[in-house]
Amino acid sequence: MASSSAAEPGTRLSDRTRRSSLGLRVMVFLMHVVFVGAVFILDPTVDRRIHEEPWYIGVYGMLVLLTLVQYFYTAGSSPGYVIDMMRADSTMHATFVNTAALSKQSSSRNASINSPTSRAQLQKLSVMTATSSWPQLVMDLYPLGSSSRDWTCTYCRIIQPPRTRHCHDCDKCVLQFDHHCIWLGTCIGKKNHCRFWWYIFEETVLCIWTVALYIESLRLSIDKAWWKDFVGVIMLAVLIFILIFLLLLWLFHSYIALTNQTTYEVARRKRIFYLRGVPDRVHPFSKGLIRNIYDFCSPSQNGFALEAVPSLEELEASATRYTCRDIICCRCC
Repeated sequence: MASSSAAEPGTRLSDRTRRSSLGLRVMVFLMHVVFVGAVFILDPTVDRRIHEEPWYIGVYGMLVLLTLVQYFYTAGSSPGYVIDMMRADSTMHATFVNTAALSKQSSSRNASINSPTSRAQLQKLSVMTATSSWPQLVMDLYPLGSSSRDWTCTYCRIIQPPRTRHCHDCDKCVLQFDHHCIWLGTCIGKKNHCRFWWYIFEETVLCIWTVALYIESLRLSIDKAWWKDFVGVIMLAVLIFILIFLLLLWLFHSYIALTNQTTYEVARRKRIFYLRGVPDRVHPFSKGLIRNIYDFCSPSQNGFALEAVPSLEELEASATRYTCRDIICCRCC
């Protein structure tokens, strides 16, 4: 009875989260229906254009459909959870952190690691086997002298690889965490960041096209009801505001994709312990323009590939300015 009652709050929370995500997706769908449908209602010449230029309306309709499909596809995708990565590799048996075992394995590397975990917590988190390679694997990705308290998630007690953060909305640790998108109802991370980029790109193009249709409708010199112009102006103003936001968002995510960064790293750079000493103009995880684009566009191939924190020598090399010889040798790529 006690265990079932303890599980009820978690179940209710999960159901509430699902209902909230479903409500958001329905609202986004209805927003598309309203703004796109209003174009055909406010423009009295739309019937003539459908017959005279069927390709134009057809392409616009395909763009609307493609954007909605991309939205639901991205909203239902996994951002790349650490727990999924640990389960995917059959050689990794560790699921949660046993701090006492971790301190024994890392004592030769860092004698200052402390174990704040209580006896009860150690018994609860004792699912890690002695043959697990996960703690050592993650430990090798961090700079020398790092503390296990810096790697360990304080909520789910998982050892976090670099560039990982716990999402409180999803209640999971996300690989290469970017942000939690409230409109999609999911996190944006290593495995779905490219899908998110394509979604905001398609949404931006759709918004530009829809704004052009509204302006074209308002400029018509034929007689029509006054309320149509009033509603058209209000909706055009809202669309322009949305377009500015989408365009800036798309440009920002294009920039961080080209430099292999995340929104969280840009916003909280000074709070991430392994990025505090890195100069602002240095992108520590950048592998060059071409490789960054390749890794960003092929998350299915490297979705569970872990990135080590660069050494001091690599960061100093990245901080040097490009010369003509570097450009010719494609160092920047």
